Amino acid sequence: MKKIVILTDQISEIGGITSLIHSKANYWVEKRDYQIDIITTEQKNKPPFYELNEKVNLHDIAINYNRHASYFGPKNFLKIIGNVIKLQKLIWSIKPDLIIIANHIPVSFFFPILITKSKFAKEFHFSKYQLSKRKKNFSQKFQHVLESKFDFLIVLSPEERTFYNNENVVVIPNPIEVNKEKAIKFQGRKKIAMAAGRLSEVKRFDTLIDIWSAFVKDNNDWILEIYGNGEKNYVEVLNKKILDLGITNSVKIKPSTNAIKTKMRENGMYLMTSEAECFPMVLLEALSCGLPILSFDCPTGPRNIISNMLNGILVEDKNNEAFVKKLHELADNENLRVKLAENGYNTVENYDMEKIMHIWDKEVINKI
Repeated sequence: MKKIVILTDQISEIGGITSLIHSKANYWVEKRDYQIDIITTEQKNKPPFYELNEKVNLHDIAINYNRHASYFGPKNFLKIIGNVIKLQKLIWSIKPDLIIIANHIPVSFFFPILITKSKFAKEFHFSKYQLSKRKKNFSQKFQHVLESKFDFLIVLSPEERTFYNNENVVVIPNPIEVNKEKAIKFQGRKKIAMAAGRLSEVKRFDTLIDIWSAFVKDNNDWILEIYGNGEKNYVEVLNKKILDLGITNSVKIKPSTNAIKTKMRENGMYLMTSEAECFPMVLLEALSCGLPILSFDCPTGPRNIISNMLNGILVEDKNNEAFVKKLHELADNENLRVKLAENGYNTVENYDMEKIMHIWDKEVINKI
């Protein structure tokens, strides 16, 4: 029986990485009968956001880093040492075949000093597009050396693969569970546009609100719902913008929900205005729910999922006027929405859980 350890900070909050950890862990214990242990550093006695199979072992080593300070600064240095010691003890106890670092956490820097025969894989859920444009400094060179120490570097698209020079890079897209037995309604949906994600500046929900303000001047029978939790100051900025623009009746900010797919099956459009996305799970979820997508062509994720005017619409990045124009076009044309939704529902099968997990078998699992 294979033993796999997944390392992350927490799985108590909604998010693409949290969703992926749950999906893969559940798949491996249910379909492969592997032993799966998830080790967190700051779960803080909260339950997992998504339902975990009871066979998945969850360990929280309660490091609780100060997120407002450098990981290697004085406020966190002793916590790093505690992280190494506690993690080492668990690894000795579990004796895993594979350790997956699921996101950018401190263990990404100190994993080479851990004493284990396990193979190490690092998943990259952020794009190196911007870094690839800069001249390499000492930090980037050091990061390159660290990345060469992993047995597997998991990136999400062939485009992301081009930003790495290492030989240990494997392309494995995010998987999505597609339930073809559940009927999808393409026509007659609610006139509700939606967006979802962590409420932070990189998601540019403030830009989305500006776009929506211009849109509703001529099309006020649609409502925008934004789902997410996030940074208090940014949430205040969003609420103030909605108030100042006089669109409180047309824009609603709602808390994160684990019933997001239910909303996606009912609503009429999904909108994305992020500054950067690597391979957004939320777009795969929208496709799987027959929800037409309108997104900025930001680096690099949307264009690796969406084929323009086939299974969604891509707009030139940062071109708000073009986004408003396409938003009108999509809102006013149900036939277009249905066409994009149906095509999206068909193309999402490329990321079906079974297909993607077979890539994991071929590229990673069979090599440990």
